[in-house]
Amino acid sequence: MAKKSVPPLDNIVYYPRGIRVLWNDEPGVVDRVVIKPQYEDQVRYDILLDSEIYEEEPDIKRNSSYHELVEERTGKKRTDGQYVEPLKEVEY
Repeated sequence: MAKKSVPPLDNIVYYPRGIRVLWNDEPGVVDRVVIKPQYEDQVRYDILLDSEIYEEEPDIKRNSSYHELVEERTGKKRTDGQYVEPLKEVEY
C-alpha cells in the first residue's frame, strides 16, 4: 500500500499531547505537537522519553513523525485523529 493512501493525512493529529507512546520501541509521552508545513508529514511530535540513557542530551526527541510512533497501550498506530486548521506553524 502506498504511503499516501494511509495516514498521516495533512493536518491530522493522531497522537495528542499527553498520550503515552512508543518512539522506536522506547516509552514516552507526547510533550508537544507542532504543525510544520515545510515537511511532507506536516504534523510533528516532540516526545519526552522515560529512558535515562540520553543523559547528555535533552530527553525530548524533536520532530518525530507519525511513522516513528505507536500507542504504548496497544502497540499499534492510531488511525483516528483530530483535524487542526493549517497555519504557517502552529503548536497544538
